[in-house]
Amino acid sequence: MFMKSVSGLRRSVLAHKRCQWPPVAGGAVTKINRAGWVALLLVHIALAGSAWMPAVEAQDDTAKTEQAAESKDERSLGVASPDDPDPYDDAAIQAELEEWDRQMRAMADKYAAPPGAKQITKLPDLWIDPKAKRVYIDGYVTMRKGALEMFACPVGTKEHESIVAAFAKSKEVHAGLLALGTKSGTPVSYDPEFKPPTGQPVAVWVTWRDEDGKFKVVDARTWVQNNETKKPLAEQWVFAGSQLWTDPVDKVTHYSADSGDMICVSNFSSAMLDVPFSSSAQAGNLLFLAHTERIPEQATPVRLVLVPQFENDPTATTPPDESILPMPQKAAEKPAEKSAEKFDAEKTGDAKAKTDTSKKATGTR
Repeated sequence: MFMKSVSGLRRSVLAHKRCQWPPVAGGAVTKINRAGWVALLLVHIALAGSAWMPAVEAQDDTAKTEQAAESKDERSLGVASPDDPDPYDDAAIQAELEEWDRQMRAMADKYAAPPGAKQITKLPDLWIDPKAKRVYIDGYVTMRKGALEMFACPVGTKEHESIVAAFAKSKEVHAGLLALGTKSGTPVSYDPEFKPPTGQPVAVWVTWRDEDGKFKVVDARTWVQNNETKKPLAEQWVFAGSQLWTDPVDKVTHYSADSGDMICVSNFSSAMLDVPFSSSAQAGNLLFLAHTERIPEQATPVRLVLVPQFENDPTATTPPDESILPMPQKAAEKPAEKSAEKFDAEKTGDAKAKTDTSKKATGTR
């Protein structure tokens, strides 16, 4: 706008009223000398240049934008560029990940399968016993001290606020409980008013073996301590059943408790097992702590035993015995089978014997 005004003034006023500046209608005439005209010319050139340069730059930017739009942008859809470094190219990082997987699997395979139980996952981490009405879940101690939101969570989710990390997913445990006939209820609700979670009560036992191989079993509630009363959790967990949600983007349906809320001590609408009373989930007001003195060392492999509380079940409150936690048997070499080393040794010995016999035979001819 300013450049247009100066151009208009130059055409309409400066060309016809050389003696008037500023060219205001009805203004007085001011005489200026040659030096004044030179100064005016320099100002006009400066103004013209300042307006012309942004225009040129704008044209260049427009050309670059159009050129970029015509070219294929491999990064626009989150596609990695061939020039990007491979995050797993570092041998040290890869070795660390492999070691972590090895240690996890070593803990998961610490105990053999419970006798009479049926494995319901691809890996030997979760079993059900339809006759005894039990669900068995393998895991390990992940935290011994601190505030709790969960008693148990799936591995790779909320280990920092759980005592046990389980190698099975929450939806798999849910399926195991349903297979035994356990009735799910409803998760906690806050709208329009608080309603505690409901569902069939489920007892949880923790079993493990100490360094000497001695069998240990405790009620899981004794590992959970009320932050105010310093007493262990009194009520049994209830099978709230969590909930399903569908991602609006990819339309994939998810089981909410898989994100960590397997066996909770704070109320979550996504909980699979929850406590049947009001228990805050706010970080600064958590009701329960880990009872450190009663919990074995971190990374201790454990087997959780979930026992739905059916009516008229005389064993519903009976702790599991040692038979449910067998140790893996070392594969003994069968008499009919021989190791590769023994086979090679015997093969070498037979060949040598045949050579000696051949030599003796040749000498007697």
